[in-house]
Amino acid sequence: MFMDMLGCERTRGPTRTRAIVLALAACVIPASAEAHTGLMGVGSFWSGATHLMSSPDQLAFLLGLAIWTSFQDPRLDARVVGAAFLAVLMGVWVGFDLAAGARINVLAANAGLMVAVGLPGAACLRVGAFPLLGLSLAGGLVCGMASADATSGMSVALFSLGGSIAAASVLSYGLLAARRLESDWGGVARRAGASWIAAIGVILLAFSISGHAGRG
Repeated sequence: MFMDMLGCERTRGPTRTRAIVLALAACVIPASAEAHTGLMGVGSFWSGATHLMSSPDQLAFLLGLAIWTSFQDPRLDARVVGAAFLAVLMGVWVGFDLAAGARINVLAANAGLMVAVGLPGAACLRVGAFPLLGLSLAGGLVCGMASADATSGMSVALFSLGGSIAAASVLSYGLLAARRLESDWGGVARRAGASWIAAIGVILLAFSISGHAGRG
């Protein structure tokens, strides 16, 4: 009897995990779409900050990057945060300049970035500065470009500054929290969080590609 109950619990575990991941992905999709509108009542700076803070896909990328960076040399932390700050700042301006041109599939790009930081974080992959800084720059540019649609009627300079400070803050606090989890169980928790980010990213990527193909 006890063995039967134990077997049932083991089979329920993966099912519950898949259900939770799917539920989180289902919440991220509409929330990401809602986040790409500006907040006119709080001013340009705070609108830029709250825009990034209310974008779950961008937050997931930044947290995934923080987790992966926490497995590396601590001396890389400041460079990764600085690269993200500059990239978001530039990304808003790039997206603003391309407003009349072709648009990227923002959800697919952010989902791909979530996978790109989640998988190596889950594997506790230790690399040099180049891959981390490259992903920080690429992710920051995408986050900034994704925010450009919300700059209508606002100061682009203040909006981009608010978004870049918000990105650097999320990444900094994420790194501080992850660095505190240096014990054995803390490493397991970080890897589990990174794997969840990667799993949700895969689901979002499949959804965005299929939806984009359906519209085409």
